[in-house]
Amino acid sequence: MGRKMGMLLMVIGVLCFITGFVFYSKSQNATDTANQFVEKDSAIYPSKDTDYPSIEVDDVPPSSSIAGTDNTLSSSNSSNSSPNSNELARVVDMAIADGVLTPNERSLIKEIANSNDLDYNAIIQDVEKRIAESGTSETEIIDVNKRSGDNFEKYVVQKFSNKYYRIKEWAGDKYVKGTYAETTQNPDLLIELKSPVTEFSVECKWKSNLFKGGVEFASLEQLKRYKDFEKTRKIPVFIAIGLGGTGENPEQLFILPLNKVTSNFIHINELKNFKKDISKKFYFHAESNSLR
Repeated sequence: MGRKMGMLLMVIGVLCFITGFVFYSKSQNATDTANQFVEKDSAIYPSKDTDYPSIEVDDVPPSSSIAGTDNTLSSSNSSNSSPNSNELARVVDMAIADGVLTPNERSLIKEIANSNDLDYNAIIQDVEKRIAESGTSETEIIDVNKRSGDNFEKYVVQKFSNKYYRIKEWAGDKYVKGTYAETTQNPDLLIELKSPVTEFSVECKWKSNLFKGGVEFASLEQLKRYKDFEKTRKIPVFIAIGLGGTGENPEQLFILPLNKVTSNFIHINELKNFKKDISKKFYFHAESNSLR
């Protein structure tokens, strides 16, 4: 009896050993497979504990540094300058060179300052201080793009043949200490058709590109002055708009009758109705008071 019991226990022990060995082998294979998967996957999606080579990032200077130091605005090391900082330096340099901080330049500076979390007011104060220190003449330019505006006026004048037209007035756009000629507030050109003798006026506006899908050719105050001029002088007024290219060579030209204008802004879809062939001279039709 005792011998049989011993044999039975031995058999049970062997079975337990075999069963344990089988389970151990399976678990080891599963672990190896899992490790291989982790190693393969980590090559594509490294874990957050993976060591990377250190990358140095220049500290962003505080707004006071950007507004207060020449080295920040006009850095000589362009490789360390962001596109926005280069653009800011360019706008500031243009303002100082012109001696005038125009509304367009202020708008660009504000846009760059806001996108880089900089102090817009501090930058403007610094630029105005540097302009004052540059010793620029007190005579300032009213038009935002004065040089291009002047060139466009000359371009328009040359569209009128001396044989048929006479330039009677050509308004200037300058002032000094708040003093300016009365004609400055009138449309740029007062033109006379020689036969039949008829006067009309042209305001010249050149724009480098569209703004919000159109052209803002005057302020509301200017538009009112042009309307008053047309009513008081009892002569037709036209808005000559040059778009793109340069003042002396615009890509597109439009002639807009003031009596058809109800706003100081005109969308390009409406403006296209007044497009002029830039290869041709202007022609004023006295009977219909139209400029073509």
